[in-house]
Amino acid sequence: MPHDANWMKLAQDRVMATALGPHADHRGRVEEIGDGVAMISGLPDVRLDELLRFDGGQFGFAQVLEPDRIGCVLLDAAQALQAGDAVHGTGEVVRVPVGEGLLGRIVDPLGRPMDGKGPILSTATMPIERDAPGIVDRDLVTEPVQTGILVVDTLFALGRGQRELIIGDPATGKTTLAIDTIIAQKDSDMICVYVAVGQKTSAVRRAVDALQSFAAFDRCIVVVAGSATAPGLQWIAPYAGMSMAEYFRDRGQHALIVIDDLSKHAATHREIALLTRQSPGREAYPGDVFYVHARLLERAAKLSQAEGGGSLTALPIAQTEAGNLSAYIPTNLISITDGQIVLDAKLFNEGQKPAVDVGVSVSRVGGKTQAPALREAAKSLRLDYAQFLEIESFTRFGGSVEPRVQAQLIRGQRLRAILRQRQHMPMRLADEVGLVLAVQAGLLDHLTPDQMATFRAALPEALRRGASDALGRLNSSDKLSDDDRALLLAVVQKLAQTAEPSDG
Repeated sequence: MPHDANWMKLAQDRVMATALGPHADHRGRVEEIGDGVAMISGLPDVRLDELLRFDGGQFGFAQVLEPDRIGCVLLDAAQALQAGDAVHGTGEVVRVPVGEGLLGRIVDPLGRPMDGKGPILSTATMPIERDAPGIVDRDLVTEPVQTGILVVDTLFALGRGQRELIIGDPATGKTTLAIDTIIAQKDSDMICVYVAVGQKTSAVRRAVDALQSFAAFDRCIVVVAGSATAPGLQWIAPYAGMSMAEYFRDRGQHALIVIDDLSKHAATHREIALLTRQSPGREAYPGDVFYVHARLLERAAKLSQAEGGGSLTALPIAQTEAGNLSAYIPTNLISITDGQIVLDAKLFNEGQKPAVDVGVSVSRVGGKTQAPALREAAKSLRLDYAQFLEIESFTRFGGSVEPRVQAQLIRGQRLRAILRQRQHMPMRLADEVGLVLAVQAGLLDHLTPDQMATFRAALPEALRRGASDALGRLNSSDKLSDDDRALLLAVVQKLAQTAEPSDG
């Protein structure tokens, strides 16, 4: 009996709390549907990017608003939808779960788990579209992002809060360069987000395997919108990943986001625009394609101390055809970002990996963010390498070479050798400094390529045994005193002398 009384009281409370009076239900109707896009009539009060719900439980968002109909991009499979179905406005925009519960998980752009590890334990959500931080809310980009990739850290240093484009032809190592940068954060305080847009399942699987095997995966989030998923999911994927990363930035932490890649995202945007009958422009892209990527990448920033001092670093990836950097999407992205790392197919085929073209790559933040010890060690590295490449191109015509030029060629060849690096094996800052000091001092000129490989493999242990105190000071301050520099050079010289000189 007491149980019945409690039930009756609960029912009465619910009845009393029910609002009386007329209730308006905003309902539209599907006019056309196909290829992941639905044209809807009705719903005159729908806002741009508002989330729409179909009677079958599927969702989409309003991408185009016309006087007599709405272009809705579907976020779910459209097999069960047909013309005449009812559509409801929700009054909400697309939101994604954010927070610590996403770390170590593989999710789709709506935050739904794809790794079979159960539901996402996160109650906080954020809209995928957010305003970029204002000028007064930003701070200077001065803290380095240690990528562990020698050619990047020495020649094109990255900073926390920077946007650096990775661009190149297909199969030149763009994704590998980005994944290695994430792997290098294994011992740092950076949260990493990898967003796969329109990638093949096999490519995503390789990237995830590398992260799970070599990176601190419990501090990574993987957002996957594969080539077989709905165009709407592919379109929102970079924005969803950015919101997930911004959660940590806004709490004073540091985050890194890799978007792989924006060329496919631009193609998806073009596809949606043509299906919703927007006016095409250059190369059939709609006129707002620049704004689509600009408003996304502007969200990466270093915040001021008043805003918590967090940072979000972006490494977008773009694809070129036959090395054409002047194509529409590459030029757009180059103008938006703070520099570009260009990968060259010819260098890749010659075995120079990472295949970074040092002539056209640039970091517009540059030495301001480079670790002081590495900046001092590599201050003339880029000029020396550029001179070597020019001299090498002339000497290919044959003829005798004077001894001074021959010595410069040998030094350049050793420099090119140390810039080669195996994938998924990022270097510590101390090893990079020691290697650059060795080649700049000419300590490696007598080594053959095989001996160079042996030298590189033995360098970390030699530095640990012979200069542990100097390494500790270097890791804590990123600076190198004159005494520590002399000690590192002595250890490196001793190691280089253990190799037999070449016969030539």
